[in-house]
Amino acid sequence: LGHQQKVGLKWDRRKAEMQKWANNVGDRIEKKLSKELVYADSVVDVQMYDRASGEYSVQLSNSRRLVVTLSKGECTCRWWQMNGFPCRHAMAVIRKEKLWVYDFVNVCYKTCTQRLCYMNNVHPMETHDMATVDERTGRVSGGAALDDNFNRRILPPSNPRKRGRPKSRRRESQTQGVRTKRCSKCHETGHYKNTCRNPRADFDA
Repeated sequence: LGHQQKVGLKWDRRKAEMQKWANNVGDRIEKKLSKELVYADSVVDVQMYDRASGEYSVQLSNSRRLVVTLSKGECTCRWWQMNGFPCRHAMAVIRKEKLWVYDFVNVCYKTCTQRLCYMNNVHPMETHDMATVDERTGRVSGGAALDDNFNRRILPPSNPRKRGRPKSRRRESQTQGVRTKRCSKCHETGHYKNTCRNPRADFDA
């Protein structure tokens, strides 16, 4: 099968799989939600702070506290914001409030969005007379658009040798081998004692 046929079959398979989604999300998200629900037991206490905004404080088994905001889909562990579905801490809150967990999954994972992604069909494209290169001889064959004056043999790039003898030693930097000026009076670098203007040197002397 060609590449376009494989893509078309893949799209048809995805469309058929979406028809079997029970809770408006795919099997991959179902497995991840089930995994987070198992780890929700690490939350030992859930306290509500504001019902209007859905803000809750959850305490973990290691005495750490996190803040879950159901209305914004946020948790201070950042898992919910990064993955688009509730984390184990939000799962504990949702389970206590007896809410539907799939209402808090990001819309990008739901059937309505996936149908928009795969609503169009993959149309076939006509093939063109593309030129090919023979690996053994290096000659170009095919290609109706190539005229007779075209060189059908691919040659290596021309790299002429430069004039003169090639240098064997590396090029040294401008500062390499240069002695640093040091004053014998104040022992600082950058000048000699005859141009020294450091008042501390006279005091030490």
